[in-house]
Amino acid sequence: MTPADSFLQNWWFHVPNLVMSALIYTLIGRYILDLIFGSNSKAVVLHVFRRVTDPVLKLVRYITPAIVPNGLVLVFAIVWLMAGRMFWFLTAVAAGMSASVGA
Repeated sequence: MTPADSFLQNWWFHVPNLVMSALIYTLIGRYILDLIFGSNSKAVVLHVFRRVTDPVLKLVRYITPAIVPNGLVLVFAIVWLMAGRMFWFLTAVAAGMSASVGA
């Protein structure tokens, strides 16, 4: 089985997994850019990262306890998405998805 065949056969796993990983890396990028430019910066790249990640942060803020400061919600979003990816992987394996090696 070629990698392309594997992707097409298990698309139901790969597509959400890729979306979650892209969100994780985008959130990490936003965190690093916030450290470099500062939170009040008007840099275009930071503005784009904020526009992409703000819906995720609003959702995480909704489910995260109010005692958590706004600055840590970004870190919580990364942790929640990593936990979600692990749960998604374990669910897929439990549902019978397996990788094959060889021809």
